[in-house]
Amino acid sequence: MARAITRGGIVTTVRAAVAAIEPWYDWGKISVERMESLRPNKTVTDGEVRFFELQWLGVHIAFQIGRTPKGIR
Repeated sequence: MARAITRGGIVTTVRAAVAAIEPWYDWGKISVERMESLRPNKTVTDGEVRFFELQWLGVHIAFQIGRTPKGIR
């Protein structure tokens, strides 16, 4: 038996499809450490940077923009 296609059925299907492919994103500030501080006998210095992340259709893109304090010598 054929299924009748109604306007309400189409709208419901389209809303479900859009919800399934809606991208996930996040942004804000995050604290990061200098890579140099991972070495033995180095003082840990960290700074605050801005970040943006986007995940959509299996692709994950992330940016971090900012500066950390100068290393202690």
